[in-house]
Amino acid sequence: MKKRIFLFALSTFACVAAIAQTQVLKWAHVYEAGEPYHLQAVQAGDEIARLTQGRVRLEVIPASKAGGEETLPAKLKSGEIHIAYLGMTHASKDYPGLAVSGFPFVFQDIDHVRRYLASGFFQEQLDGYEKATGNHMIGAVYYGARHVTSNRSITGPQDMAGLKLRVPGAPAYKLFGQAMQAQVTPIPFAKVYEALKNGEVDAQENPLPTIYAKKFYEVQKFAFLTGHIHDLVSITLSGAAWKALTPADQKVVEAAIRKAATWVNVQTISNELLMEAELRRLGMQLRSVDRKAFREAALKRVMPSDLGATQQDYERIQAIARNVTPPVGEPPLTKADKGAQARSEAR
Repeated sequence: MKKRIFLFALSTFACVAAIAQTQVLKWAHVYEAGEPYHLQAVQAGDEIARLTQGRVRLEVIPASKAGGEETLPAKLKSGEIHIAYLGMTHASKDYPGLAVSGFPFVFQDIDHVRRYLASGFFQEQLDGYEKATGNHMIGAVYYGARHVTSNRSITGPQDMAGLKLRVPGAPAYKLFGQAMQAQVTPIPFAKVYEALKNGEVDAQENPLPTIYAKKFYEVQKFAFLTGHIHDLVSITLSGAAWKALTPADQKVVEAAIRKAATWVNVQTISNELLMEAELRRLGMQLRSVDRKAFREAALKRVMPSDLGATQQDYERIQAIARNVTPPVGEPPLTKADKGAQARSEAR
């Protein structure tokens, strides 16, 4: 009898010890469960659990169930969550230098974005963010190039003067509208379709997959391929959660999440190409624009300092585009990337 009690106690102790050794990281975000951002996070969690033999597990919480994106930085700090997808606009509130990625026309094309994300300059920004906040930003994923839709023809930046343009409330999007001398009109995302339909605004701007998903093609005749902002979303761990991991587990977590981020980027680029074709099929007229003219107009009216970044930050990103040698460890362009790049350059 004593032996059975002893074995039961030993077994219970082992189970409790195993549970105590498992670190569950809650990863919160605002995207739907069927989107690549969520699916790849789940896949990263599976790989992390396998490689750490269950010592570290991810609990991925989609669709704003843990709160809107604007609430996530505070929840990282409080420990309510441990990992979050944070748009650079939100992340730059704590480290303004990151805001340069949202400056109008700072990127030339998709390949320029990738070079930036693989650059020493971006790593400096990650280190600066960690020093300023204590949080560990692993990297960023590509959310898409933003384009203007309207029922009015836009042949150049002069045609946007006075245009009632709906933009999100974040500074970078407002700055684009101001640079184009449009009437900047922030409207909640859920109300954009009706605002376009009833004429409350003339135009809006979003990535092509969003234009398709929200059926803006039903109330807008044209999509002008401005590519004025290439949106990026960071993957950020709370400092406390990061430090609680052993050095070996830190390497596993970082590698798995970076691998997942690569696949998010591939899927996002592919989806952009598919949505371009689908919008044309649905009757929306997609038109290229002279991006150089738009960029020059923007630079005459706004500066990186309007977002809290510096002119040097801007120039360093431009220098990355002039570097024709891919960064060390950076994979070559895929066929889908080349097609997207060609379209971007044609714009």
